[in-house]
Amino acid sequence: MRRLLPLAAVVLLPLSLTFCDDNNDDFVVPISNGSVAIRDDCDSVSFNAGIAPGTCAKAGATTLTAFNAELTTNHSVAAWNFTPNELTVTVGGVITALNTGGEKHTFTEVENFGGGFVPALNTASGMATVAPECAAIAGDANALIPSGSSFTTDPEDSVGVEHYQCCIHPWMRANVTVVAR
Repeated sequence: MRRLLPLAAVVLLPLSLTFCDDNNDDFVVPISNGSVAIRDDCDSVSFNAGIAPGTCAKAGATTLTAFNAELTTNHSVAAWNFTPNELTVTVGGVITALNTGGEKHTFTEVENFGGGFVPALNTASGMATVAPECAAIAGDANALIPSGSSFTTDPEDSVGVEHYQCCIHPWMRANVTVVAR
């Protein structure tokens, strides 16, 4: 048994290093179906008072004043995001976007990232060109994903990269890479 131990180490070490190689950035395990969390951190008291009742359904920690300050400074608000913002799925798979935040959002496939359908947020985020797909759904209540709800979509049945964004908060973006099965 003692003689086999060094031999096993010689055989297994290269294999383990192959699977633990941090430099292999090209290796991505695709999944058939993916999920994305739609996140925000709105403080319901300040958002509902400052925008309109019902704007925020959860008690987050970011006040409307802090939101506007961060948006003005950074052209985005970090707590308003899609997680993950990079995803790989196989052809024929679906993506479910679950709104875990307090505000309404969209998870809209766009040809190219751009502004959404809220002019003030486009201006503050520095996005002058509205994504045509966002313009097309402006005013469509069915496109909105309320807090606690989900939306399921299927990327095109072709290999490539699909872009998704929130048409309310246009800095919220995700790239979905579709690969062959």
